[in-house]
Amino acid sequence: MSDPFESVTAETARIIRTGTTWTAAAVIAPAVALGPLLASGWRPSQLILPAAIAWWVGAVAAGLGVALLIWAACPVLGFPLEQAHPQKVVSIRVGIVLNASGLAVAGLAILLSPV
Repeated sequence: MSDPFESVTAETARIIRTGTTWTAAAVIAPAVALGPLLASGWRPSQLILPAAIAWWVGAVAAGLGVALLIWAACPVLGFPLEQAHPQKVVSIRVGIVLNASGLAVAGLAILLSPV
């Protein structure tokens, strides 16, 4: 039976490299969407309560996702590679899911709320 990846070192390097790209996308996407909205004077406090709760839950989830993506993209300094590899695997997978789902929930809260 073959290993699912080349080596722990190569897989960790790949996670660090792609983690940087995912982090950049996770930071730029909300800025592109929210920048013009906030510049026009919109604020989350203008949402009705259920939509505001959904927006804040989504924003917190997206923020936690970005934090995990940043952790996945950081070089391995404080842990041995055998310990850091599983942390980075979980961090990049959970980070992508939290960020994407958080942005979707927050975006839907804005789009589906009454004017």
